[in-house]
Amino acid sequence: MNILLVDDHKIIRSVLAGMLIDELGASVIQANNGIEGINTFKEGEFDLIIVDINMPRMDGIELTKLIREIDKTVSIIALSMMDDSVSIKKMLKAGANGYVLKEGDTNELLKAINLVTDGGKYYSPQVTETIMNSIADGRKATKGADLTKRELEVLEQIFKEKSNQEIADDLFISLRTVETHKHNIMDKTGSKNLAGLVKFAIREKLFDDLFY
Repeated sequence: MNILLVDDHKIIRSVLAGMLIDELGASVIQANNGIEGINTFKEGEFDLIIVDINMPRMDGIELTKLIREIDKTVSIIALSMMDDSVSIKKMLKAGANGYVLKEGDTNELLKAINLVTDGGKYYSPQVTETIMNSIADGRKATKGADLTKRELEVLEQIFKEKSNQEIADDLFISLRTVETHKHNIMDKTGSKNLAGLVKFAIREKLFDDLFY
């Protein structure tokens, strides 16, 4: 197994590399940051990328996005101290197959590697709890406005400055349906314009990966 290990802490890289070599018989190439990581990735063939999130020059989220533009299938595991919902959601959205907290042990990382390289996904228990709590909080936040799942999807597209036609194309719905959803969103949230929608989203703590 060829592994690319990207972390800006040399001691952590060395310890992890030694463990991966001993336990998996893996070939491990190390990189110090995202820029070094993407350049190394382009030059080799890897079965697995293990990447930290918080790194100088280019973080793990941007690195994961770039890797996914090149290779949709390579396994990627985030190995990080970051246990907040924003970091987790951004990393998973970027294309990571797994998310392991550094506070865990080596057995957990090995379990994650086995699952992810076999086509599955793995999240540390605390990460799963954070994701579930975030979903629950999102449902509570939207209860007052009573927005449907599709209306939330349209609202997120609006905040990404997508045109009606782009929203229709992205969500595979008609232009008229987009206009209907937008009308319903404005009516339910009591907003008169985009500024009102932004205030609503911030107040209700929606889309924290866009606003926070």
